Amino acid sequence: MNRLILSKALNPLRQTKSQWASVRYSSTQQAEKPVKKMVTYMHPTAPLAKFNNSLSHHLNARGPPRRVLENILRVVDDIKKQNLRLDLGTYNALLTAYSRVREQRSMMRVLEDMEENKVEPNLDSYNIILESLAFVGDVRSQSKIKNEMKEKNIPLTTQTYYQLLNGMCKADELEFALDTLDEMKDTGVAPNLHCYAILIGSCLRLSDANTAFDLLKDAETSGLAVESQPRVYMDVMRAGANGDAADIVNYCWDKAVGVHTLRPDEGTCLNVLRVAAKTGDTKLATDVIRQLSTSGYPYKEHYFTPLMEAFTVKNDLKSAFNVLDIMRVSGIPPSMRATLPIRKQLDRNVDAIDKAYYLLEEMKKEDKTVDISAFNVIVGACADAKDIERTIATYREADSLGVTPNVDTYNAVLEACIQTRMKGMGTVVVDEMKKAGINPNLETYAKMISLACTQRDYEDAFTYLEEMKSYDIVPPEMCYTNLAKKLGYEKDPRFHMVLEEMETFGYKVTPRIRRMWTFENASE
Repeated sequence: MNRLILSKALNPLRQTKSQWASVRYSSTQQAEKPVKKMVTYMHPTAPLAKFNNSLSHHLNARGPPRRVLENILRVVDDIKKQNLRLDLGTYNALLTAYSRVREQRSMMRVLEDMEENKVEPNLDSYNIILESLAFVGDVRSQSKIKNEMKEKNIPLTTQTYYQLLNGMCKADELEFALDTLDEMKDTGVAPNLHCYAILIGSCLRLSDANTAFDLLKDAETSGLAVESQPRVYMDVMRAGANGDAADIVNYCWDKAVGVHTLRPDEGTCLNVLRVAAKTGDTKLATDVIRQLSTSGYPYKEHYFTPLMEAFTVKNDLKSAFNVLDIMRVSGIPPSMRATLPIRKQLDRNVDAIDKAYYLLEEMKKEDKTVDISAFNVIVGACADAKDIERTIATYREADSLGVTPNVDTYNAVLEACIQTRMKGMGTVVVDEMKKAGINPNLETYAKMISLACTQRDYEDAFTYLEEMKSYDIVPPEMCYTNLAKKLGYEKDPRFHMVLEEMETFGYKVTPRIRRMWTFENASE
């Protein structure tokens, strides 16, 4: 509660005869006391003035709200013992103390007691109650208080409406709140920036980007100093990002980050990056990556992937390839996962794959570095198209493009061999990998097992499985699943051994896997 309001409410020189009544309210709900002779004036030396000064002191003192309430109730009990009537200032002190501990029911009982004792609540009284009700989103009780104020011709101020809006937003009654904002304007009460901010915050929670932006523009056109609370732009930007509203995101990013130099958190930046990627906004994506670095976040692979995706949306594969080189220079070696936007763009289209390959040749002629990841994504795209000839031909062009194949290159070729069941070619690739001094990784072994399972002679699959385990590596679940499927199809009794080993390593053997054996035997 504002201390100036409290001081005003508790000033003993402002009390009148109509503010005195019999004392019926106390913390212990004691019986009604006989009414004493009414004091006709309030002098600083009057008994109640002393008590109200004490109340003001307790309310302004630091300490836990519960302890403050106890002190306030103790003073009220002292007033009661002297058979003095509580006045408006005393009641407002009680309301304030109960408000701080969020005891809304007690506040409503105080209001009832004021009515019974003929003490009229003033604007401060109602605002205190409305603020407490807003905290818990009790819209129904707030509406009753509002109607009571209108019946008593107590004008609703900006602060009053703010508490009403706050309660509605807490209850996620956004439409009701917007109607109240219109009512506020119609009655000539100008909304302040806090009113707009609380509504925009509700829009953010409800992911209503368009309403949030409309409110922001309304605040700006109303002449409010939105720049004094630039966080409003940040909230609207977050709402816009949640709703994939690119125009809203761009406008608020320029205001919040460009003009007011706010630093959005990593999660917000990633959400904005997602929108930039989806809409092909390479400028915004670049700005966000730069801001992440400025804010002290070290570069990560998933910062750059949206930028690549944005370039692919613009059908600018050459720039997307350049991003891979930028990543490596920035100390982030791109993985095959990082190139997924490019690979998805090629999507088994051999014409698009060939055009992408020609871009790499063009980059080489321009003396630009062709990153190995860019080369691998072309090889992988050929494998996705199940075109073994194009895959091998591309793989053989590594030297001409100035790249040295790595384990991802060989794994991509192995994938093409799996798709076309060409074990002989797969064996050649594995031999070349060994000659190049490149050690197979987990994915390599998994692909070799999958390739072996495409053949009538699948004994090599067990060899690769044992080789993996010799390195103290637990084979991936996919290896066992592929092998179990093959053994079930071939009616190989080692099927049960594979299932037992799966369970030993903690993999779940599903009914579908078990039926692989049952189905084959039942069909004999």
